[in-house]
Amino acid sequence: MIRGLLSFSGALFVLALASSPASAQLKAPAMAHDAAGKENCMMCHAVGVMEPVPDVPADHEGRTNDQCQMCHAPDSPMVTMGAPAMGHDPAGKENCMMCHAVGVMEPVPDVPADHEGRTNEMCTWCHKPPA
Repeated sequence: MIRGLLSFSGALFVLALASSPASAQLKAPAMAHDAAGKENCMMCHAVGVMEPVPDVPADHEGRTNDQCQMCHAPDSPMVTMGAPAMGHDPAGKENCMMCHAVGVMEPVPDVPADHEGRTNEMCTWCHKPPA
């Protein structure tokens, strides 16, 4: 009886950890409108341009319209929060694929197949340096 209760309590604890915000992987909010004919995101989303349209956040400075649509498309595969932190300081290591390409360096993790075509800059959008 006690063993079953402990097992059940343990399962609940693991489930709670797995569903906690700290471990969740979140997607960027999808565009609330069709992008057809609205390819220049900053026409409406630049700071202070159009109320009540949300302004582009400061940490998105320099991003292109293609990048907006990559993360904010309704069918986007991009997960923007909850990605594992880098295991190292990226200073002097700006070319992620030098070490993380498939089979290049053991035991360094290989870039997943679903990340094919992403740039080094894209790596740092989701994977942050260690604190």
